[in-house]
Amino acid sequence: NFFLPMGQPPQAVTPEQVPQREYVFVVDVSGSMYGFPLDTAKKLMSDLVNVLRPSDTFNIVVFADGFETFSPVSVPATRANLTRALRFLGRKDGGGGTRLQAALERAVAIPRQPEWSRSIVLLTDGYIEAEAEVFDYVRDHLDDANFFAFGIGTSVKRFLIEGVAPAGLGEPFIVTEPAEATDAAARLRRYIDSPVLTGIEVNFLGFDAYDVEPTKVPELFANRPIVVFGKSRGSAAGFIEISGTTGRGPYRTSIPVLPESPGTRHGALRHLWARTRIADLSDFGPGSPGKDRVAEITSLGLTYGLLTRYTSFV
Repeated sequence: NFFLPMGQPPQAVTPEQVPQREYVFVVDVSGSMYGFPLDTAKKLMSDLVNVLRPSDTFNIVVFADGFETFSPVSVPATRANLTRALRFLGRKDGGGGTRLQAALERAVAIPRQPEWSRSIVLLTDGYIEAEAEVFDYVRDHLDDANFFAFGIGTSVKRFLIEGVAPAGLGEPFIVTEPAEATDAAARLRRYIDSPVLTGIEVNFLGFDAYDVEPTKVPELFANRPIVVFGKSRGSAAGFIEISGTTGRGPYRTSIPVLPESPGTRHGALRHLWARTRIADLSDFGPGSPGKDRVAEITSLGLTYGLLTRYTSFV
């Protein structure tokens, strides 16, 4: 048995529904960012801080061969702190290699306030190695933070940006020309401006659910619903419970699960679940995947009749 619950945000989000927000900007200052990409990143940062309110907190992690953090803990988004942060970033010229995962780990490790919405915004041209490890890391920490990727450069490496986006269950944002920067920053600001439900837990009561995708559920945004795929054993009866925190306090709702009516067709759900699982397993970058991943992708393709890198229709 396959199931798909979807949690939609309110049609109109009011300010009191939005929980406290924290933004951590992870900015690539490696050698490949020298010139236009880094200049654009600095301009985008000055645009993106317009999304911040005095009640928000923020931080910046810059990275190349290593990383440097603007502040040990995130600071209130006052005008004085924003000015200091932009000055901190403005001193970076671009140089060295690119160790993205270490910078993401640092961003996640910054002490945080419980029940606050944390969004990590990555700005990079995407020229890094070990993409598969980065994608897996993002997926494994969706319950710790929201991840958004912003690609910058005339030859931005789209594989990384368009891999982090689905791993983080968000959308990619890419700037290849200076004239695109302002509009792209505005789209990102609108997307990340309104978290609605944070600290989300999805529990299955009264029925045996397994192989649930995604394994970690990200926050609900005004522009991003919660979508969960899964399988269940036995009869379909019970409840799917969704809980979390809004700006108004704790939130909890239960969705009743009812036995399927005779003749009802939900055949597409099995393929949607399998496609989601295959997409996660296929994010291994330009290198060769491990044998276990190849075997699982092949098995899913054959079991569910889907085209993959290792199965085809003849």
